[in-house]
Amino acid sequence: MQQNRTISAKLRGRSNHVSVTATLVAFALARGMTLAEIEAATGLDGTTLGDPDARLDDSIPGQIWVALSERTPPNVALSVEATRWAPLSALADFVHGTQFAPTLRDALGFLRDNRSHIADRLDVQLVEAGDHTAIAAHHPNDIIDRGRISEMGAGLIARLVREILGVQTPPVYVEILSDPMGPAEAYESFFRCPVHFNTGRMALVFDNATLSRPVKSGNPELFEFVVRHFRNSLKDSEAHQNSPDLDRLRQAIADGAACGDYRVSSVVIRSGLSERTAQRVAASHGMTIKQMIADTRKSAAEALLADASVTTEKIATMLGFSDDRAFRRAFKRWSGQSPSQYRRARVFGA
Repeated sequence: MQQNRTISAKLRGRSNHVSVTATLVAFALARGMTLAEIEAATGLDGTTLGDPDARLDDSIPGQIWVALSERTPPNVALSVEATRWAPLSALADFVHGTQFAPTLRDALGFLRDNRSHIADRLDVQLVEAGDHTAIAAHHPNDIIDRGRISEMGAGLIARLVREILGVQTPPVYVEILSDPMGPAEAYESFFRCPVHFNTGRMALVFDNATLSRPVKSGNPELFEFVVRHFRNSLKDSEAHQNSPDLDRLRQAIADGAACGDYRVSSVVIRSGLSERTAQRVAASHGMTIKQMIADTRKSAAEALLADASVTTEKIATMLGFSDDRAFRRAFKRWSGQSPSQYRRARVFGA
C-alpha cells in the first residue's frame, strides 16, 4: 500500500502534440499498416489519434513505431525514410517562427525553449564544446523505440535548417543513440555528413561559425514578437494544465492507485465532480479519464518493474488487473515491450 502511495504521488499528465502522432499514423498507413493494427498497437481509436486538439500520452508514438518496425525488413532505414516523408509541421507549428531568427544559433535556441510544444518530457539542450555546439535531444521514452523517433526529430531539424532557414552547411557530424536501422550510408546521405552510431545520445553537432550564419529571412523585430508570443502561450498552457478541477481528477486517480482501484466510477466519486463534469474537464485537456488512468498505471508499472524483487504477478495485483496475463498485454500495448523486456533493459541494461 505504501509503495503504491509513493509511486502515485509522482504521477502527472505526460503528453505529446498530436502532430507527432498524426504524422506517424499517416506514415504507418502509407507503409501498409491498417488502421485496425494501429489501434491495436496503441489502444486508441482512430478518432482520438486524429483529434487536432488532443495531447496524447507520450508513449503513443513509440508504440506506433515499434509496431511498424516489426513489419519492416531490416535493410530499410525506416527513420530516414520517415524523415524524408514527413511534413516539417510534425515538429509542431511553432517551428515556422524560426524563419525570423537572426542566426542559426537563435533559431536552435528557439526550438530548445519551446520543446514542450512537441512533447512534455522532451529535453533539448545546446551543448558547447570548443569550436563545436551540439543540439542534443533526449526523451524518457527513447527506451521504447531505441531512439528512432528522436532520429526522425533530428532529421526534421536538419531539413528545417536547410529548407526554411536556408543554411546549406551541414553539421560537422551526427550522433545516433543506437545502431543504424538499415544501411549507415542512408543516414550519411541524408544528413550530408559523417554519422556516428551507438553514441548514447541523439545530437546534431555544428561548427560554431555555422551557427553564426544569418538566416535567409531573419528579422530581429519579428523574431522578438514571435518569442514573446510563444513565451506567453507557454504560460497560458501551463495555467490551463494546472486547473483546479484537473488537479482534483489527478488526485482522485492517485488516491485510487494507492489502494489498487483504477475504476472510472471510483475516480469520479473521489474527485467530487459529477461524471459529466469530470469527463468534460478531461476532454478540455485533450484526454479522457480512461487515458489518465492508463497513464497512471503505466507510470506505476514502470516504477515497480525497476524493483527486480517485485514479481509481475504482484504488480498485476497492485495495479488492479485480473491476472498476470492481462497486465502483460496492457504493458505491451503501453510501451511496445513485455514487462520482462522492459525490466531487463532498465534494470540490467540489456
